[in-house]
Amino acid sequence: MTVFKLRPLSMIFLVVFLIAATLFKNNYLTYFLIGSLLGAGLNYFQFGFRTCSQQLLVQGKTLGIRAIIVMLAVTTILFFPLLYAGHFGSRALTGLVEPLSLSVVFGAFIFGIGMQLSNGCTSGTFNRLGQLQPLSITALIFLIVGGTLAAYNISFWRELPALPAVSIINTLGIFNALLIQLGILGTLYFLMSHRERSRHQSVEPLFPKRGTLRDWHPWLLAGLTLAMFNTLLLITSGQPWSIASVLPVWGVKIGTQMGLPFDFSFWDYSITYSQRLETPVWHDTVSLTTWGVIFGAAWVTLFDKFRNQKSISATTPVSEHFMAILGGLLMGYGAVIAFGCNIGAFFSGIGSGSLHGWLWALSALMGNALIITLRRKGILARI
Repeated sequence: MTVFKLRPLSMIFLVVFLIAATLFKNNYLTYFLIGSLLGAGLNYFQFGFRTCSQQLLVQGKTLGIRAIIVMLAVTTILFFPLLYAGHFGSRALTGLVEPLSLSVVFGAFIFGIGMQLSNGCTSGTFNRLGQLQPLSITALIFLIVGGTLAAYNISFWRELPALPAVSIINTLGIFNALLIQLGILGTLYFLMSHRERSRHQSVEPLFPKRGTLRDWHPWLLAGLTLAMFNTLLLITSGQPWSIASVLPVWGVKIGTQMGLPFDFSFWDYSITYSQRLETPVWHDTVSLTTWGVIFGAAWVTLFDKFRNQKSISATTPVSEHFMAILGGLLMGYGAVIAFGCNIGAFFSGIGSGSLHGWLWALSALMGNALIITLRRKGILARI
């Protein structure tokens, strides 16, 4: 395992800023700083959802997936009692629970394809933007374009056959829901370990043999960090971490400001979400946390890792930009029609006890597997 030096000064500064914002009761700054800590965690611990799935499907390595499983287990333990209570102090709490729709299946499937083509997910794109990687700008632009295109015909996707939204917390009760979800996650952890041992005769350890933080695998620390700050966002804003919903909001607002020849105000999406579209983006919680992710990743890049950063190439092959364009379009479109991306639908959806999160995960994994299979057979050149 690569030696990881735990010197999180940048994250400590962000925590101090967050405490100050909380004491001064500045909600908007609080949401931005929580997003910053989520972005800092992704960058500092070099953690990515696409990398984890890639290692599983290509190499049979399960370290990243096991870190994600631990993250989901901790999130489950933290989220379920809060969502069952329905409030934290005077703050009402709402999980991300959505229908089991064909739009989830198709949207997550093409999202998984886009992850492979653009070499990242939505959170990864914003993380790489904070790392000052040029391709992330191309991917971000077309994430927004894809999300806006999805908003244009969102009514079609919402009218597809669907089963009602299911929260296992409400359906089974808090104790049964905890027992079943943790049991499923524990079983998946065992199966992933068994898979890696069968293929490689050993399992790369995730949990430390010694007790100090310096011995913990950075991806384990990343999972715990994301679970903790996602929970903090839940209790401060009333909803868990999400990203995808900002894509059409930003797209419609930018298109309107640019005077593009589209009747945005007559779109079903614009009518449904008129109040949010009329709200300034600096008052929009998801926008603030998303900007925070970029800032947090950039903060780590400039503060902790500047001396270790590789020089950024001034030129990027056109083929890579093409893949970023195509991947961004697919991810943006897929995330909006699937009620979220790897953050809102998968991470926060499963953490909220929603069955659509599991459906999303399976569908996205199939999309990833399709591109990997095509590359392996030489049908699609590896980029």
